[in-house]
Amino acid sequence: MNKLVSQSNAFLWRKNEMNPVLANILEARKETDLVQINQEDAMKLYEDSLVDSDLLYNDFVIVDEIEGDWAKVVVPSQQSFQDERGYPGWMLLSDLEDTDKTSDTGEKIAVVVPKAEITYENGETRTVSFGTLFTKIAETDDSYTIETPHGLATVLRTQVDLQHKQGDNIGITVVQMAMQFLDLPYVWAGISSAGFDCSGFAFTLYRTCGKYIGRDATEQSFRGEKIDYANAEPGDLLFFAYEEGKGEVHHVGVYIGNDEMIHSQTPGSKVILTKIAGSKYEPELCVTSRHR
Repeated sequence: MNKLVSQSNAFLWRKNEMNPVLANILEARKETDLVQINQEDAMKLYEDSLVDSDLLYNDFVIVDEIEGDWAKVVVPSQQSFQDERGYPGWMLLSDLEDTDKTSDTGEKIAVVVPKAEITYENGETRTVSFGTLFTKIAETDDSYTIETPHGLATVLRTQVDLQHKQGDNIGITVVQMAMQFLDLPYVWAGISSAGFDCSGFAFTLYRTCGKYIGRDATEQSFRGEKIDYANAEPGDLLFFAYEEGKGEVHHVGVYIGNDEMIHSQTPGSKVILTKIAGSKYEPELCVTSRHR
């Protein structure tokens, strides 16, 4: 059974049970589409290991099992060592809509601004996150008609771009998009403009450009062309490991040039710029990779 995510952002939970953070999210959805949780709840996600990833509106999932109000799913667009089909976890059935699609292929347009507004045929609107993907049905000079879990809708051309348009300039494009999110609070497991974790930031930036690099930092570190840090270019990914670069990979940032990276730093922090030389990250740098 296949379904599409019907909320603007929805976490992939570790357990199929209600918790205080989820209760607060459901309450917040009465007032807003794209839910940005508070700092206390963001810390609970991390400290209580409640979630593993995040999904965006119209994301495709495979349902393995339904148990009460919950669906056990895998997310093919988020490659993972845990399941060869995609990232596994639990979602509320109410966060999903049925689809007759058997895969998530085809040319897509991607939201390239922090938040975009789509308008359905009945005039209702929805706010969606940066990185949300849609199949294009038609276009005019100023808008696209798109396919959504709730029927056809339109979105302004100024808020989206063709997912595969960037070509050779993908690194520059990634950096330009990343800079929109300076000071955005960190959210454990987040992949949306309501809050990213470090690997979710890299994942969404590259997915928006049509490159699927894996969901978690460890898996991402195995992908792409490996280069020397001395030859790093804007958009390359920098990976950091414990034990002065010899242990487990624990962090990823996006190189912007001049020995500096942009990254969603850590729980309780935010998206920031960091100079590598002289920082705590310098001795931990273990992999520099390029995706073109």
